[in-house]
Amino acid sequence: MKTTIKLGALSLITSIFLIGCGDDTTTVEEPTNSNSTTEETTASDAPTESNIPYLKSNHANYSNHGSTSGFPTPTKDEAKKSIDWTISASTEDGATKLADHIQFMVNKLKNGDNPRAWDKLFLMEAYMKTNHQYTTQIEQTGTTVTVSKVATTLCAYEVISAHADAVSGDFFAQGIINKDNSSKAESILADSVCLNEKAKIEAYILENQKSKGQ
Repeated sequence: MKTTIKLGALSLITSIFLIGCGDDTTTVEEPTNSNSTTEETTASDAPTESNIPYLKSNHANYSNHGSTSGFPTPTKDEAKKSIDWTISASTEDGATKLADHIQFMVNKLKNGDNPRAWDKLFLMEAYMKTNHQYTTQIEQTGTTVTVSKVATTLCAYEVISAHADAVSGDFFAQGIINKDNSSKAESILADSVCLNEKAKIEAYILENQKSKGQ
């Protein structure tokens, strides 16, 4: 199977949540049962469903790659401003649903949508995505899903790091999808690493935030 992808600025170490995009497009031979996507997923290939009902019901069926127990946790590198995951699903279909959901959310953010617009942390992540301050690469091989995010600023890194903590601790560990992380977003905004963009981020939040349930 041949898939045209945008080369990332970062090579995956082994195969991880939500990476960089270069300027060259190339055709890459992929191994059997392997699907790799970057931010350049075409409209015809883009997932059209979030898969969140399935993932919520089956959150316990995902673990760190190479482990039979324990919910997925990210590997963080502040120096590289990267967040990497290698996640094992109990079935290949479960891996596909997870990879498709992540790509679906990437596409939503790229299109200017604001999932969970009542949560300031998610709005901050949307701001970073629409302003090209982090990139995402997703790869699925059989029951393994690898996802990597790389930020271009320390402010963006703090945002994707906080989001990764929420995904790991709230979602994968407990199946919680409606926790409000706004207080964490406010603490990041108060950090000196976000000083240069604080006013712009706050304006974005003010313009796009909605009440929970809207």
